[in-house]
Amino acid sequence: MKKKNILILLISITLFNCNSHLNKSVLEPLTVKELKKSIDNDSLFKDTYEYIVYLRDTVIKNDLDKVKFTELTYKQVIDFVEFSSDTIYFKPINERIEEEWNNKYGIYKKQVDSVSNYWKKFKEENSLEQYVKIELVEIDKEYYTYSNDIRNVNLGFKLSPLKGKVDQIRFGFNIVAKINEKEKTDKYSSIYSSLDKSWCRSTSPFSRPVVRYWEASYSDEKILKYKSLKTLLRDYNIHIEVDKIRKNGKNISRDDFNIPKSIENHWKYENHEKEYLQDLYFDDVVEEVLNKEYVEKYSFRNNEIDKILKKEFPLVFEFLRYQPKK
Repeated sequence: MKKKNILILLISITLFNCNSHLNKSVLEPLTVKELKKSIDNDSLFKDTYEYIVYLRDTVIKNDLDKVKFTELTYKQVIDFVEFSSDTIYFKPINERIEEEWNNKYGIYKKQVDSVSNYWKKFKEENSLEQYVKIELVEIDKEYYTYSNDIRNVNLGFKLSPLKGKVDQIRFGFNIVAKINEKEKTDKYSSIYSSLDKSWCRSTSPFSRPVVRYWEASYSDEKILKYKSLKTLLRDYNIHIEVDKIRKNGKNISRDDFNIPKSIENHWKYENHEKEYLQDLYFDDVVEEVLNKEYVEKYSFRNNEIDKILKKEFPLVFEFLRYQPKK
């Protein structure tokens, strides 16, 4: 029994001697030999050491601020990193945090969906598309007289009034490759998905179907110059939205709908192929429309974990999260 205890003691002494340099203050650089020894023992130490050096030499410039970290050692930082990466320890904690978040904020999911659907229905019932049908019917290409190169591309849209004469109209469109759109993409997110929408304005009244032409933008021209109407419609979706209309001497604008800005932003991404972007404006809807405070799950979890880390390793936490005073 005594021999066993002596053996354990010898092993402990050996390990301590091998890693005694890690008891240095983080404000004191390791030698190349010490650094190599630590990295050989733990390859992840390289990233930890690089961050410590960054904080020590770049962020914490004031000597008075450095004083509070003189007793902080590399070993303490390593212990912090190992503790924060302990999946077994944090598994029940994460489960508890998940439950707390669901009870406090998860209830807003159905409410936001309900509000979004309400405004979709409202927009559908009051849509300016009820006054006119717009279709792309022709791609007209102008060529240089001295070569076969294309000079301009003009798009012919057929405007068909559905409820009598239209005095003026403005509509926007974008051209999106079908391969880039998900099969079940919501039409609202399709309409609002692009910031580079092309705009067309017609100020001449029409009471029967007419075809009018607009010059394609540079970005659209790159797509259209080698496409026929048939191949374009085969490979691309043309999203069209009427923005403003004048009828019977009265101006009607989509802005008159007073759809909350957060809802329109939410529509842009609610069916995005990247799931982490789908709730990009979710918190804005909760705060603007539901008038409730909201914290996204990722931030909520980080805040709760930070409380634990700060309690267990106060000095390390302060060092790693150091923010210079402005």
